[in-house]
Amino acid sequence: MDGGTAVARDEMVLTARRELRYTASQSTRAMRRGEQRAVSDAVQILLQIFLLVGLGLLVRRHNILPRDQTVQVFNMAVINLTLPATVFLGLMNIREFSWQLVTIPVIAVIVICASGLIAALIAHRLRLRRATAGAVVITSMCGSTGFFGTPIFGALARSNPEAYGQTVGMAALYSEIGTLIPLLTIVTIVAAWYGEKQALTLERVLTGLFKFLPFVALVLGLIFWPETHSGRFPQAIRGTLGFLGQATVMLAMVALGMTVTIRDFSQYLRSVLSVNVVKLIIAPLIALALSALFGLGPQARFVVVIESALPAIVIAIAYADQYKLDVELASTAVFTTFVFSLITLPIFAAIAG
Repeated sequence: MDGGTAVARDEMVLTARRELRYTASQSTRAMRRGEQRAVSDAVQILLQIFLLVGLGLLVRRHNILPRDQTVQVFNMAVINLTLPATVFLGLMNIREFSWQLVTIPVIAVIVICASGLIAALIAHRLRLRRATAGAVVITSMCGSTGFFGTPIFGALARSNPEAYGQTVGMAALYSEIGTLIPLLTIVTIVAAWYGEKQALTLERVLTGLFKFLPFVALVLGLIFWPETHSGRFPQAIRGTLGFLGQATVMLAMVALGMTVTIRDFSQYLRSVLSVNVVKLIIAPLIALALSALFGLGPQARFVVVIESALPAIVIAIAYADQYKLDVELASTAVFTTFVFSLITLPIFAAIAG
């Protein structure tokens, strides 16, 4: 009797183990399918965005719209209307605040500083003249997280709200705190160090922050976050912000396409390649390592890696001009990072996903 009971018990244990292995196997397969879908979604959105940039090129080439006026109006509409709406809605999609949300802008600052330091070492090794070295450093530091990154995550959230709904708010934290504040402080100091030195004051930094409406939208989104999750937030306002946010990708990317200038950069080959390596490869690898170190979840990891892998910020060209750095190199470096990111962004989307 005891022997029969032992055999029955062993069979039950074996059956339970087989069921556990089967369940684990099914769960693993489901996770892999989810990751593959995430990568596929990201690549599809990136492809659509680059097609919009191509549309901007066609509009400019065939003179369908007046270039300067259209770019100015589109950019002003993005900065002052559609991007603030996207940022505010992105924060509304964050269900709860946690430690990893605090670490996102911290990682952004570390990536920016590390990228600048590496670029400075490379520029010193290449023995670049001071103005050229400064342009290399500042174009390697910050990515187009507002004009390019936020629209990417906004489009992803609309395509798959369950998988990407919270990434827009995370991207806003990376962009409007982790990138904008260093851009107005650290990058300004670096540009002044290499170029024509200008005084940096607290008043100037704060004025720059609160004149930038996406940052104001971030502050308002944080202040009114409890209201937006209480059920009392007016649906009409939410809907209006949604309509505005949907225009961000089209306006920003068409405007970008209309400003692209294809030029020969053979005279800047080493400098331009250095910027591309630092901005598009080294920076996201640093972000990937930091996301593991800080123990970020899948969505937060995806955000910090993609944001770190974005092309150089266009404002770097204006900084180069303001501080008497090499403007032509800065312009060429920014443009080429957009071109080469066609290759690197999908790769890092697959790695981070």
